[in-house]
Amino acid sequence: MKRIIVFLLISLMLLSMASACSPKPADSGTDATNTQTAQPEETPGQTAEPTEEPTETRTEEPTPEPTATPAPTEDPSPAMAIALAAEHGLTEEDLHGEYALFLRFSKAVEGNSALGKYKEFMYLIFPVVADASPYIDPDCFFDTLASLRFNECVLDTGIAGMYTAGVNVVDISTEIDSYDSYHVPEVVFHELMHFVDFNVNNEIPAIYVLNGRRLNTFELEELPEEEREQAVACYEPDVVTEGGAEYFTAKYFAGAERAYFIPSQFLAGVEYIFGEEKIKELFFSRDSGAVLAELFLEAGYSKEKFYNANQTLSFLTNSASHGEPSVYIAPEDMLIDLYESKLGGGWKTDEGFLYILKALNGVCGEEYRRSEHADFLRSIEFRTWAQYDAFKEKLFVELPFQPDLRYLPPTPFIRGGRLLLGAFAEWTDPETQEHIRGTLTVDYDFGSETMLGYETADFDAMMNRYFG
Repeated sequence: MKRIIVFLLISLMLLSMASACSPKPADSGTDATNTQTAQPEETPGQTAEPTEEPTETRTEEPTPEPTATPAPTEDPSPAMAIALAAEHGLTEEDLHGEYALFLRFSKAVEGNSALGKYKEFMYLIFPVVADASPYIDPDCFFDTLASLRFNECVLDTGIAGMYTAGVNVVDISTEIDSYDSYHVPEVVFHELMHFVDFNVNNEIPAIYVLNGRRLNTFELEELPEEEREQAVACYEPDVVTEGGAEYFTAKYFAGAERAYFIPSQFLAGVEYIFGEEKIKELFFSRDSGAVLAELFLEAGYSKEKFYNANQTLSFLTNSASHGEPSVYIAPEDMLIDLYESKLGGGWKTDEGFLYILKALNGVCGEEYRRSEHADFLRSIEFRTWAQYDAFKEKLFVELPFQPDLRYLPPTPFIRGGRLLLGAFAEWTDPETQEHIRGTLTVDYDFGSETMLGYETADFDAMMNRYFG
């Protein structure tokens, strides 16, 4: 499970390693007492004179003014958090309304001298922490944040970074070619996504699903043997652990992916189908394996078919650790099954969803042939470079520069409800003529085949700012 194992980030050989009111007082007054005049004793045979009724006298007192209700004390946290965030390059929007959480986050970061030169970079992950807050146990998370440390060292060949949960340390490779050095911020952010994922809380995870229930190991052992045999095992899936770290790095920081492309695109499809809250639950929840299993089981997968799907996703995430399953289920077929179960049968005309399927296969790839829908996919894939170049021309025609993409095709991810396309790239700034290495993210309307907007990130500048 993800809490006790070491996760490796990115293979440089594969990847070209380079976000109370007081109650109003009652009115009061003093009632005057009634007085009577003593009457003479009546003489027998003599009629007494009538006596006037005594009059009641009342002393009027002024009605006291009502006590003013004190105005509620304004919470100072928002103003303090906003001002502090600005000192670290974050906007109020970046705080996502979690002002008190940010103040506690900053206190833990500033008090942790082991962060060294990475301390300022830590603030960039706060939007992720804010969105993970429904799953966070603050005491657990901030205690771990206060003890996190970085270590620059020589790692195994092909490994750029690694987070080890047991000792709470992020290792960053010191043997990175200068040509790829601008990728370091993305590497660090990816490893910090593992840190957040592993340390939101210390609850016992549910790793079994049975008739709509999520069960941890102890709860399963209390059930009769017959029920235990029916339970679906769903240990922490690599596709969520590694694919999720890369996908969330693109969403919140980089604007593009450069590793774990197939698992990341699979998760883009999951978010496209089920929405943002489900992808957050899938990644941040301690029950990630159970959440993934429920998606498939609710789509009609049997226990055995889910195991085959999960094993296929693990193989596609880390083939060095997981052999190819005996029954391979194409990731395109998994997403189509999930789409049809949740949204119906309109996927063949859903251009955004079709691009996600297309990205799984890359340019001139052949893996789509393993899909049950290969005949249809053949009609939409980038099967030739001419087809890809035609798409690229439409995608970038309005850019004021010509980007040289490092990875093809641009990978889809969702941010703020928009399906965006991003890629690591190099280009020349048209105004300064400066050579820039970073990422290009495009908001593309698939219906009109036009670019709605774009943004860039200069990773060389980021290297100088945070690690120079």
